[in-house]
Amino acid sequence: MAKKLSFARPPVRSVVLSVFLQPLAKLRTLDLAPLRVEWRHQYPELQELTPLPSWGPQEPDSVQFVQSGLSWPMPLCVFATESGDRRIRFQHDRFILAWIFEPESDGYPGFDTLKSELSEKLERFSKLSHEAVGEIPEVKRISVEYTNNLLGIAAHEAMAGVLTGWNKESSFPFGKPDYSGFRVHYCDYEDHPNVGVLVGVDSAVGESAEEEIPDSSNLTLSAEADVESGSDFWGALEEAHDVVTSVFEKVTSERMRREWGEK
Repeated sequence: MAKKLSFARPPVRSVVLSVFLQPLAKLRTLDLAPLRVEWRHQYPELQELTPLPSWGPQEPDSVQFVQSGLSWPMPLCVFATESGDRRIRFQHDRFILAWIFEPESDGYPGFDTLKSELSEKLERFSKLSHEAVGEIPEVKRISVEYTNNLLGIAAHEAMAGVLTGWNKESSFPFGKPDYSGFRVHYCDYEDHPNVGVLVGVDSAVGESAEEEIPDSSNLTLSAEADVESGSDFWGALEEAHDVVTSVFEKVTSERMRREWGEK
């Protein structure tokens, strides 16, 4: 089991927990209308957007047209708080919860709290979907994504630090850029061959005056895994979170974690 990390001042900026489903082709927006009534007080804002592309493999040359007289595809439904700090997104093949944590808010409450809310909301979505189409939604893939704000560490400095293991004073071979970013992806991550991992660093644009070069960066860590039919997808979600925790330790320094109040 991965080490439990706990911080007095966690740098977590946002968390996205995603559950990808075997597509429910017959599901329609009105089938889920009770969710609008039940969640309206907590998530008063509503949007219906163009559906996201299928998460599964597609034919490379496939083209789809919506013909006259045929049913429109179910849109992507978005429920959000007034401040936009929490969002629920769902369509016929996925269910996603996202949280944004502002520095002045109560902060990141911990993974167990977020997983509990996902479980509650997903159970209600699944029950209504089952009643509507006669199919129990089957989870086929899960994803856990954390974005951490590295305050006072520019992206090019964070890139150098991550790539050198923070073993020495991070340095960058060129002048200070106005934007930096990089991505590293692992299809099979170390002792977790079923988990794919993405590590990303980007300039924290939008957090300073438009003319200024950002002096902070965002460290994004995500892990995803396929779920076999009949297996425990909550266990897969826990494993993905454990992998994100492990990667977080490897791409941050002891000094940084001390400053965040590691317990």
